[in-house]
Amino acid sequence: MERINQLIANTAQFVKDVDVEIKRISWPSLKESIRSTGAVIVITIILASFLGAIDFLFSLVVKHVLS
Repeated sequence: MERINQLIANTAQFVKDVDVEIKRISWPSLKESIRSTGAVIVITIILASFLGAIDFLFSLVVKHVLS
C-alpha cells in the first residue's frame, strides 16, 4: 500500500512540475510560425530538387557505363 501511495505522490508532483514548466514556455507568434514553416518548405523543396538532380545524373552515368 505504501508503494501505491508513493507512486501517487510522485505522479502528482510530476504533473505539478509539468504545469510549472508549461507556463514558462515562450510560444512563437503566428507570424513567426508561418515564416518558419515557409522556410522549412522552401529548404525541403531545394534539397529534394538537388538530390533528385544528383540521382538523375548518377543514373545516367550508370546507364552509360553499363551499356
